[in-house]
Amino acid sequence: MRILYEGAIFQILRCGGVARYFSELIHHLPESIEPVVLGPPGESSRINHPQLKYISVQTEPPVSWLRKWTRDRLQRQIIERFNAIDTDIEHWTYYGGLCRRPIVHSNRPLVVTVLDFIHEAYPSLDPSGKHVAMKTEAIRLADHLACISQSTFNELCERFPDARHKASVVPLGTSLENITPAPIPSSLSRSPYVLFVGRRNNYKNFQVVWDAWCKLRGRRPKDAKLAIVGPPMKRREASALNFNDDPSAVLLPNASDELLRGLYEQANAFIFPSKAEGFGLPSLEAMCAGTPVLVSDLPVMHEVVGNDGYYFEPDDVDTVADMMLASLENRLPDRDRIVESGKARASTFRWQATAERMAEVYIDVADEHSPSRPKATAHPVSCSTV
Repeated sequence: MRILYEGAIFQILRCGGVARYFSELIHHLPESIEPVVLGPPGESSRINHPQLKYISVQTEPPVSWLRKWTRDRLQRQIIERFNAIDTDIEHWTYYGGLCRRPIVHSNRPLVVTVLDFIHEAYPSLDPSGKHVAMKTEAIRLADHLACISQSTFNELCERFPDARHKASVVPLGTSLENITPAPIPSSLSRSPYVLFVGRRNNYKNFQVVWDAWCKLRGRRPKDAKLAIVGPPMKRREASALNFNDDPSAVLLPNASDELLRGLYEQANAFIFPSKAEGFGLPSLEAMCAGTPVLVSDLPVMHEVVGNDGYYFEPDDVDTVADMMLASLENRLPDRDRIVESGKARASTFRWQATAERMAEVYIDVADEHSPSRPKATAHPVSCSTV
């Protein structure tokens, strides 16, 4: 079976996030499946599979100021190349395509991965409404929707009741389990520290972590640190947080997987304060590394973390501060048992299982849309149990 991946995500993201999801998915697909990726030049090294065929297409003009005038031409070239490839199914890696082309339905069955509904919950992230409209159209056109968590599936059912019959849950895995940890910076190696990983804006809710950290000033161990892995901090953000005035905060922009694994392993705790998530992969990475996880009390976090974490309300600065202090002073209740149980739980989330489940989806979708077979009657998937 040949699966064509419209590789827009490899143009949108240079590393991590959804790009990692599709890289891992393709890498772990069984050898009976031949993945064909249509993507931007120079990105084939990010994907590995014995049967992989990577087809590069131009997605950017030679000079950036020509982008507006060449986009239509580039889109037409991409569409022609995409439609000329002979495969059984196409799986779009995002809600839109390369060079910002809108999603369309060709003569092949169409699979779309549904990540979350964060833009719907936080309209300020999408003031024009273009992202939500693009996602809505992708959901309408898709022959099958693969949701990355039960929580995402449940929200899909609430927002698009007619889509439930063509949706399933395909959970994610963890990529850091077999990564050799790199030495952590000397600024952290001799200090207890709490680790934050991810973007810091809006629903990611870093502000509550920072407010709690500042609240602990004078109470926390004098050598304690807050380690922050994420994008570089712009001057305006640093000024708003008074970040440069606090030497106890250590920013580590764009850490490698090896360094990230080392940071997880040595941290007194990992804190994940998001107000909304599609899955919450960093919490799984932390559990896999044997790190206590302090997480927001969200349905999706209970789905991933289960009983193997410490929960708080996302806006409760006092509780966050108390939990951070307890972790720095090694006072988290039942810590050792929860850590070991968390490692065992994390080991059940494997990319191999993700790929096997997705391969089953591909086979079912291909069978249902085979012209040589009667079309199967779709069986709705329950929104409460999958």
